[in-house]
Formats: sequence, C-alpha cells, structure tokens
Amino acid sequence: MPTPNTQRQVARSPRKSTHHLNDWRCTRCDKLLGVCRDGRMHLRFARGHEYLVSLPVVATCRSCGTLNQVTDPAQR
Repeated sequence: MPTPNTQRQVARSPRKSTHHLNDWRCTRCDKLLGVCRDGRMHLRFARGHEYLVSLPVVATCRSCGTLNQVTDPAQR
C-alpha cells in the first residue's frame, strides 16, 4: 500500500491565453464583445445578428451588464 503524501505538489501550468490582439473584451468579466477589423468593430449576437460599426463603440456586456467603450483600436 503506498504511503500517503502529506505535501502534495500542485501542477501549475501557465494558463495559455487564447485572446487575440484584435479582440475587444469586457473590462469586468472578459467576455468577447467584438473583433476589430480594418479600423471597424465587428459585433456578432445570437440568432445571426451581425454589425460592422465604426469607432468609437459603446456596448453593454451581455453577460455581466457592464458598460464598455473603445475609441481607438489600440485601447483594447
């Protein structure tokens, strides 16, 4: 029977970020709000609703309700 190990080692792997530089994410919950393409923001919602809007953009997060704003593509 193996001896119980009282000092467990937690496997700590660095979390790999899947975020892209063009992603616009909520400042509170990190939910994807849009993707910046060619100086405009591509917004996609449920049931096939898609919008391509110019900057600045203000949107409410669908997940947590936080009001988010981006005025420059470099601010994401």
